[in-house]
Parts: sequence; structure tokens; C-alpha cells
Amino acid sequence: MTAKANTGSGNADAKVHLVFGEDEYLVSTNSKNLVDRLCPKADQPFGLEIIEARVDTVADAITSIGHCLDGLRTLGFLGGRKVVWLRDATFLGTNVVSESADVKARLDDLVKLIKTGLPQGQILVISSPKVDGRSAFFKACQSAGNVTKFELPDKSYQLEQQARVTAGDAFRKVGLNIGPDALEEFLDKTGPDTRQIMQEVEKLSVYLGDRKNLEVADVHAIVSPSREAISWDLADAVGNRDLPGAFNVLRQLLFQGENEVGLIISLENRFRDLLLYREAFDRKWLSVSGQEPWLKVEWRQSSEVEAFASSLVKDPRQVNPYRAGKLVAQARKYSRQELARCQALTVSAHETLVSATSAKELMLEFLLIKLLGAKPAVPVAG
Repeated sequence: MTAKANTGSGNADAKVHLVFGEDEYLVSTNSKNLVDRLCPKADQPFGLEIIEARVDTVADAITSIGHCLDGLRTLGFLGGRKVVWLRDATFLGTNVVSESADVKARLDDLVKLIKTGLPQGQILVISSPKVDGRSAFFKACQSAGNVTKFELPDKSYQLEQQARVTAGDAFRKVGLNIGPDALEEFLDKTGPDTRQIMQEVEKLSVYLGDRKNLEVADVHAIVSPSREAISWDLADAVGNRDLPGAFNVLRQLLFQGENEVGLIISLENRFRDLLLYREAFDRKWLSVSGQEPWLKVEWRQSSEVEAFASSLVKDPRQVNPYRAGKLVAQARKYSRQELARCQALTVSAHETLVSATSAKELMLEFLLIKLLGAKPAVPVAG
């Protein structure tokens, strides 16, 4: 699961609870569970007040804070416990709205109330995607109650590892057995987003019914690709020398509003990886087994391989064997000379695209034709 840091007192009787972080799913579900514990559902019609705080303007932020203050100053039904939930507050980080002097002034009123102490029987829960840890608001919550943060790792490999753990836990929870190949294919589709992972696990659970063993074919049949995964689909189509498939994915990505330069960078990264695996394959530094496109890769142990792999920013021996197998399968569809040519084409297209003001979509389509229009005269797998 996503890393969680409790930085408050941990007091179960605290009257202020702040839940925030970049993992939107865990912030949402954990704040909802917290509210349900503090105010059972049977009591919520009279004991819970929710203030929607996902706002885009200064005026709406001021209104949300005002409603929160009013709610905290109003006694609960028959003098009983009352929970006020400031939900999804988007003005607690560092953005244009949060930097407004009027918003800061109104938020100072809430800070003063927290420091003074909430009225008897009142409990405040705040959920937010981001909170400035240097702010008076954060420090007041930290001092007066519990602060829980759900973080996302900074490094991409850590994010991938975390997603693998999250998915594995989710599949076990619903009683599904998933092998390493199906799990990698699943994560290729979902990306690292926790909400996407949980939703797709639920879909697969319903789809399989009484069947408990999940196969790669089930993932292909049911799992919807995320926006990030679709950009990987473009690189996969290019790696597989599939021009029609690459065109279809490109048009879908452009329709979604994806950044053209970002797509070029993803292709540059793919050809860099394919050159690496082609080199390793030709030098017999790795062995492969199984059938394409899902080859199994095993690196040989030698001083030469050690020197090669350890000199790289990311050691290719640490890549999941299933993922590495897909890259080797793609690398074997090109010669080293072809891969070097494709990499040069993408770098040149990147430079042109950065300075271009129009026709970027057409440039990308021409690039795909240059990359994939000519088929190899003979097989290059070796």
C-alpha cells in the first residue's frame, strides 16, 4: 500500500483530523472510513455536516471556509456530537487560490478556532490532495489532533514496486490468484494509480465469478487502459513494428489531448531500451525462453555483464522478467542499425517538434511512417 505517515499525536479522542496526500484513492477512502467511525451512519443525518471544498476560485474557497466555521460553531442535534467534514480542500497547498490574501485571512480564522479549541462535542475532519507543511494551518492541525499523509514515491521504480504490492494485496483480498505474467500485464494496463488498480480488480472479480485463477487473457478482455498505459501502448505498437496499431493509438492519444513532445519522449525512451536489449542479446549476455511476445529473460553472470549493467542509470537486470521479455521480443524485430536509425529519427523529430507552432500531429504521423513504413528484408531475431 501507499506509504502512510502519522505526524500528529495519534490521540483517538482528538477533535481535529487532517488526511491528505497525492494518493487520491487512499485519502478519499481513509477519510470516509474515519468519518464513519467518528459518526456512525445511523447518526449522520443529524450528526454530520459535509462542506465540499474542491474549488477553483477565491470566492468559492472563502465560502467553503465560512461554511466550515459556521458548522463548527453550530451545536449538534440535541447537543450531541457533531462531525464537520471539510472534504477535498484544494486551497491548502501552494496555488493561486491558496496564495490569495482573502483566502489566507479566512483560513486564519479557522486556525484560531483550532488553536483555541473546538466547541464541546464538535469534531473537524479535513481531507485534501495537498497541504503546505510550512503553513500555520498544518501546524495547528498537527498540534491539536491527528495528521495522516498518504505519499507517492518520488522514483518511478519505487512507484512501480508500490503498485505491484497494492495490486497483489487487492487480488488476495477478493480471493483471486494471479501469476506474475498476468500481474505485469495488469499493471501495464492500469499504471500505478491506486484507484484505477482497485476498480479494475473489482471488475475482474465480478467477471471471473466462481473462477479464482486469473489469466493474461482475462486481463486483455476486461482491464481498461489508463491514460498513461495508452502512451505505453504507442511505444509497444512501435516496438512491434505495427504501423496500423501505432496510428490508431496515436490518434486516440491526440484526441485525449496528450502532449506531442511527451509522446516523442516515450518513443525515444523505448528505442533506447530496445538498443540496450538488442546489444545484450547479440552479445549473448542474456538468454530467452518461451514464445513471443512473452519471452522469459535470464541474464548471464559474468564480469562483462556486471560492468555493462552497473554502468547504466537503471540496471536492466532489475526489470521484471516478464516486462524484460516483452522488450527483448520487440528488440529482436529490429537490427542494431535499424534501432540506431529509429533513435536518430525520434531525436530529430523531438528537436523539430519543440520549435514547431503548427502541424504537430502531422509530424508525428510522418515519424511513424518513417519508423515503421519499411519492413525488414530478412528476419533480424538472430
